[in-house]
Amino acid sequence: MKNLLLLFILATTLQAYGQESALLRTTLNEGDIYEIQMVQKQSTGIQGGTEMIMMMDMTVSDVSDELIKTESKISSMGMEVNQGGITMSYDSSKTDDELDATGKMLKSQLSPMMDAVIYNTIDIYGNTVNTTVEPAIPGTEQLTAGQASINYPKEEVSVGSSWTSDNEKQGMNVKTTYTVTKIADGVVYVDIKGDVSGMGSGSMKGTTEIEISSGLAKNTETEISVTAQGIEVTVASKIQMTKK
Repeated sequence: MKNLLLLFILATTLQAYGQESALLRTTLNEGDIYEIQMVQKQSTGIQGGTEMIMMMDMTVSDVSDELIKTESKISSMGMEVNQGGITMSYDSSKTDDELDATGKMLKSQLSPMMDAVIYNTIDIYGNTVNTTVEPAIPGTEQLTAGQASINYPKEEVSVGSSWTSDNEKQGMNVKTTYTVTKIADGVVYVDIKGDVSGMGSGSMKGTTEIEISSGLAKNTETEISVTAQGIEVTVASKIQMTKK
């Protein structure tokens, strides 16, 4: 009985960790549709903060040997803003009659984003090559900035593998290190750590789960803490991608 138990434990372990390495590449099919949920909480301490929940549909519109094109559109959005003790909220599912004055003000700023289409071009290594928005609504392109920007290495990865990437956006430089912690059931589990510099200084930490078959980060959680002009800002984000 004891030997059978040891054999069972060994078999279970081999099943969970049997895949020793994986090649990370973005491999999508034209016509595929993914539902994306983004939850983001931004805190500026006693000055207030913002919480946003957004749903988006991403359609794969074109696939070539090196590049993949997608089209994304926001399907719903909710936001709550707290500034100086004053709370404003907006829910795209509500009618104008159900929104208060501050909600209508937020709607005037956010609803144009829901009418826009975000066109992304990414390469097989997960890099965002180009982003355009039609019509051009300022800030809308930032909503998809984190969807496919991990920058996969050219070689296969295994548990313990790590690689780095450098990104600069809006004056903020982020150097990120990705480390593989586990490979199991067709998923590469990755630990994220980063240093932030430029307009502010700070750090980033988080985790992501990359589906090997598609090369998409299906579940990603990050937290960025930055101090700029004496103000500490913390941004916690959670992104989930599900094929429809």
